Amino acid sequence: MWTTLLTTIKVNVREKSNLLWLFFFPILMASLFWGMFSGLTNIQVEAQNFAVVHDSNWNSVPGADSLVASLAGKNSSHTKLIVPTVVKSLGEAKERVNVKKDSGYLYVTDQGSLGIAISDDMYNKVTNTLSSSTAGVVLSSLRSIITQFNHAADSVEGVSESGNPAKAQQTIAEYVKASAASAGLTYTHDRSLTHFAPDQFARYYYALLGMVCMMSMSFAISSITSAQANLSPLGARRSVAPQAKWRQFGAIMIASWLTSFASMAVSFCYIRYVCDIVMGGREGLAIAALFVASFTATALGLLVGAIPRLSHGVKTGISTGIACFGALFAGLYGTFAMNISDAISRDAPALDLINPVKQVSNLFYDLLYYDSLQPFVQTIMILLITGAICVALSISIMRRRSYANL
Repeated sequence: MWTTLLTTIKVNVREKSNLLWLFFFPILMASLFWGMFSGLTNIQVEAQNFAVVHDSNWNSVPGADSLVASLAGKNSSHTKLIVPTVVKSLGEAKERVNVKKDSGYLYVTDQGSLGIAISDDMYNKVTNTLSSSTAGVVLSSLRSIITQFNHAADSVEGVSESGNPAKAQQTIAEYVKASAASAGLTYTHDRSLTHFAPDQFARYYYALLGMVCMMSMSFAISSITSAQANLSPLGARRSVAPQAKWRQFGAIMIASWLTSFASMAVSFCYIRYVCDIVMGGREGLAIAALFVASFTATALGLLVGAIPRLSHGVKTGISTGIACFGALFAGLYGTFAMNISDAISRDAPALDLINPVKQVSNLFYDLLYYDSLQPFVQTIMILLITGAICVALSISIMRRRSYANL
């Protein structure tokens, strides 16, 4: 039995297709995810060149210079949004925008409100979703800040007209201070409702692990197919060997289980330590999840491999179809697929039970997003029951197998 076990492991590892699809392919996909998502989690705001029109209208608005100083990052606690250039008229500001020296300009209208104008180039950057989002962040922030500034100015004007100069001066001072602070972009604060804050793109990586897990069915399929006398010369020799069938089956199952676990462990370690997708200190439980998931994948592979009369290529195609089709409803293929996955989990959760890719990805989802381990244990039980059923069915098929001739 031990000889069969070691030989099966060597054959599985030496198979070039296994090395490609179960070791290198997930690393390549994880690298592509990391390249696409790494720049989206931490956007660096790049200050934009803006002209500031210092005409007679501008001088009539108190606090405008303080606001521009804050937007320019003169206060180190504030985010630098603009690189200002002072001009004397609207015409000069428009000329700078036309020759692409500035992305826009700030000015004060005849009604005393602060306004903003942007160039066509900046507008195209904001509206083009394939472009850098830096310009969009800056423009959105400037609009919000200027809106608050104008609302505060209206309040100051109302106090001034009330005939209370002292109160007006106090309000003006508070208004200038608020205008300066508004450039700090501290309108919201992050709060985590779980034991740690997971990466917003982590679900894609663990949906990938779910697909890789089901693709590792091919280890068991190759091993069990080679043990069938009507499909493999090796199987014909094994069928007349004195070793009991249960020993052969047990060795094949354990060897396939270990190689499946090894392929998943390599992918997980790459995702965790190279792509830096954290598990909130639950890496040990994640390894246990890999062990259970690889058992289920092996059991499914044994069941598919035990199907009589189908060639090895057809059986491998079935396993690939299960992995790729299941990955669609686990959300691997983008936002649209993730929305479908969420809709099924919300409206028809029973369908998730028959999707092994979804159940494997749920193992890591449960660890990422829940403080309690109850959902994790529940998913573990689902995978164990699924694996046990598949092992029982494959044993039933194999033990009844007989051949009229070899």
